[in-house]
Formats: sequence, structure tokens, C-alpha cells
Amino acid sequence: MAILESRRLVLRNDLAELERLAGWIEGWAQHRVSADVSFAIQLCLEEAVANVIMYGAGSDDRLEIAVELERNGGTLTVRVIDNGRQFDPTLVPSPTPPASLADAPVGNVGIHLMRSFAGSMHYERRDERNRLTLRFREPDAASRQAG
Repeated sequence: MAILESRRLVLRNDLAELERLAGWIEGWAQHRVSADVSFAIQLCLEEAVANVIMYGAGSDDRLEIAVELERNGGTLTVRVIDNGRQFDPTLVPSPTPPASLADAPVGNVGIHLMRSFAGSMHYERRDERNRLTLRFREPDAASRQAG
């Protein structure tokens, strides 16, 4: 597998960092993947990084988050590796419908969205780091034309 792009970002506990991540993904995705796959990757990465910022660090901690993109044929693998507290999003149960939007558990809904968009989601804790791997399948040209 060839790594198309690998960047290491040091993020503050500040959700404004998601704008920088979104711009990087958008710049990378142009002319490389379909608009649908680009949208899915951007949404999932923003949710994953938001969860790391919200749950992975205390108020004074600085996190180091690595975001890697790999392509092997029509499969895109996205990894988020961070040095925050252990947090396994694959263990979060699917949310039950809230009575109102104000009652919605934002982090859980974000994880449910990642499950919906990614073909697979895998978590492991190794070497004091959280590793979340998401896989996306780029539709082949024939199935894009049929749709």
C-alpha cells in the first residue's frame, strides 16, 4: 500500500482545528476521489478528531494527532493516531433516537455517522496510542455511471 499523504498535526483542545483539517482533506481529495467518497472521508475524519479533542485530553493537555491516507486499488484507508486517553469508539453503542435534538448525545451520534459512512471501523491501543482505522471503497467507473 502506498501512502498518498501523511501529515502529523499538533492540535489544541480547540474544535477550530477542524477547519484546518477540512481544508487539508478538500485539497487532497480534488481529482483523486469521487465527491461522495471525499465527503464521507471528511465527515468521518472531522468526527474522529472531534471525539479525540472532546474525550481524549484534559483541559491543559496537548494532543498529537496523526492523520494518514492510503490507497490500495479502490480501497482508501484512513488512520487517526493520537496520544490521548484510551477511548475506543467501536464500543460506543448505537444511539437511541433522542426525544429532541437538545437531548442528542453529540459524540455518540458522530460515532454512529462514522459507522454509517465507512465500510469498516477498527480500533486498537498500541504503544500508548489510540489507532482508529476507517476503510472506504471508491466505486468503480461502471457503478458510478450506472448510479
